[in-house]
Amino acid sequence: MDITDDRGRALNEVTVRLTPEEVTDLLVAASDLEGDGAEHAMLRSPDGTTLAVYRSTDEPTPLQRGTDWWVGPLVLVAVILVVVGAYTIGRGLVDLFL
Repeated sequence: MDITDDRGRALNEVTVRLTPEEVTDLLVAASDLEGDGAEHAMLRSPDGTTLAVYRSTDEPTPLQRGTDWWVGPLVLVAVILVVVGAYTIGRGLVDLFL
């Protein structure tokens, strides 16, 4: 079990007080996680408090897979190529009409 705050920092202790209706909603949402349909369940109270329950998976995060270090530069190179291409086409059109 992993309990974290909204920034992903681990919390050692959490107190959750639920009404009987909220307990029922929690159990129904947790039973939906058992099948293959849902990856997470969200419970919201009328005052805006949210409880998110996620199914635990053994697959590594993107950082653990090592994909983050090359996806960023790849996107940067793609953006640079699009900007240079747009500039070249724009310059060609201006030269064509002048």
